Amino acid sequence: MNRRSWAPLLFAVLVSGCTSQTAGPTAAPAHHEVVYAAIGASETYSVGADDRYREAWPQVFAKDLFWPPAVLHNFGIPGATTAQALRDEVPAAVAVRPTLVTVWLNVNDLIQGVSPQVYGEQLGRLVHALRRNGQTRVLVANTPDLGKLPAYQACLPSAPDGGSGCRIPAGLLPSPGRVAAAVNSYNAVIAKVVSEQGGTLVDLHGQDTLMAQHPEWLSWDGFHPNALGYAAVARVFEDAYRKTS
Repeated sequence: MNRRSWAPLLFAVLVSGCTSQTAGPTAAPAHHEVVYAAIGASETYSVGADDRYREAWPQVFAKDLFWPPAVLHNFGIPGATTAQALRDEVPAAVAVRPTLVTVWLNVNDLIQGVSPQVYGEQLGRLVHALRRNGQTRVLVANTPDLGKLPAYQACLPSAPDGGSGCRIPAGLLPSPGRVAAAVNSYNAVIAKVVSEQGGTLVDLHGQDTLMAQHPEWLSWDGFHPNALGYAAVARVFEDAYRKTS
């Protein structure tokens, strides 16, 4: 089985491309209107939620923050990497003239072996395009610590069954130390890009212990949050938004 087929276990596979709650994607927004575009992969689509139209974290984020309600476009694509998002998500997002964008793209790049240098260059281009010369506020999430997720822990020799229940191919299973190093390298790049492009950093990495302490926030696969987990993710984005408002 190739690497792409395992992406859904690592925050990477969605079911559809784009959802929109507006009638005219190129219409100019009203003066008071927040036009919100969510860029990402399975975590943005909210795989693991029972009802993504109500429980997806972008939905919760927008509902909690904005009144009148924001116009929400969810541009998540199955298995999206940053390179794919540049090609398939960004043009559509720019076309709706967003005033706010959230970006959560990193795990697919990491597990497909994209170097931090290449990833950083692509992420920089993506955020620059979405900023629209400063017209759009862009929130960018960093990489969670994958090594703390139950599906990864189940693959380690120290697991109760010795790792025999692992569903991750050996090629995608570096040691815990190497996983942490890869995540830290990506997060350093993300912080640099956010600073250079005038974005807002959303620290999901700092929230991993919450997921580890709350197994009831995880879906059946041990990687994706469920509705409770996505509500917690939304709160992290909300806090970052409010702190820099």
